[in-house]
Amino acid sequence: MSILKIQTGAKNEFLRKKSEPVKVISKEIVKLAADMKDIVANEKGLGLAAPQVGQNIRVIVVQIEKMHIPMINPEITQKSKKTEVCEEGCLSLPGKYLNISRACDITVKFLDHKGNEQILKLSKINARVVQHEIDHLNGVLIVDY
Repeated sequence: MSILKIQTGAKNEFLRKKSEPVKVISKEIVKLAADMKDIVANEKGLGLAAPQVGQNIRVIVVQIEKMHIPMINPEITQKSKKTEVCEEGCLSLPGKYLNISRACDITVKFLDHKGNEQILKLSKINARVVQHEIDHLNGVLIVDY
C-alpha cells in the first residue's frame, strides 16, 4: 500500500512547479509509478501525475482501456486541430469540475518502466486524460483554463 499523499489546492507549490525530466529509470521511479497506479485505482481516477504526490519529476500514470499505463517523460508530438469541450475534475482539486477544451486526438511519446520508447495514438477520453496529466507536469491546473 502506498504512503503517498495527494497534494491539493490551486496554490500548492508542488502543483505549480514545472517538473524535471527523469534521467535514469531507477527502482525508486518504478516503485513511484506502481504506487501511483494504486492511488489511481483506489481513488477511481483516470490518471495521476508525480507532482500530485509531491514529486516534481515527469512521470504520469493514466488509465487507458482499463489498464494503468505509466509514462516517463511523456511528450505530445501531435495534436489534432479538432477540439472538444468536456467536463474535467482533478484529484488535486476535490469537488471542482470545469469544462475544458482539448484536442480530440494526440500522439504521445514516452518511456515505459523498462526505459523503452513507446508511441501511442490516442483519441477522445484517452487523449484528454494524457493532456490533463501532462499539464500537471508543466504546473498547469484545470482552474487555469
